[in-house]
Amino acid sequence: MPEPPPGLRLRRVEGGAELDSLEPVWDALQEHHAAMAPELAPGTPKRDNADAWRMRRLKYERWVGDPDTFMVLAELEGRLVGYAFVTVGPGYASWATGERLADLETLSVVPDLRDAGIGGALVEAVWGRLAEIGVTDLAVTTNEANEGARRFYERSGFYPAFVTYHAKRRR
Repeated sequence: MPEPPPGLRLRRVEGGAELDSLEPVWDALQEHHAAMAPELAPGTPKRDNADAWRMRRLKYERWVGDPDTFMVLAELEGRLVGYAFVTVGPGYASWATGERLADLETLSVVPDLRDAGIGGALVEAVWGRLAEIGVTDLAVTTNEANEGARRFYERSGFYPAFVTYHAKRRR
């Protein structure tokens, strides 16, 4: 993994006070998702950025009510260049994870700084916070078509564990 750029500042945030600042970085991730997979499945096209942000922000608003939910913001020269959003819930019932399991709900880095070590720095900061609260397991979901993300997560110590299927109801 590359070293993050000099001057990168990571800042942990709890609560929803800074949600609006995430929108441009979320939009970059949305555009990346759309480029990778214009359709999730047949008949399920991408949302436009404004609608995607509206939907994601609703989830963030719901999640920040949990005391263990947190964000890590990555800033460079006063600019938000990435973030990680993490929730914590019960561990898996079928496997010996800890009693609590974290989900990396979002990891986004602006396009001009991808592969610059920021994603790795964010994941390390997430692990640091999880150690503080006694959580030893972290899960993340990525689109099957997103080979770059899959390689990144595997280099970061994650293993493929589940397959998610999507379907539209037939009429």
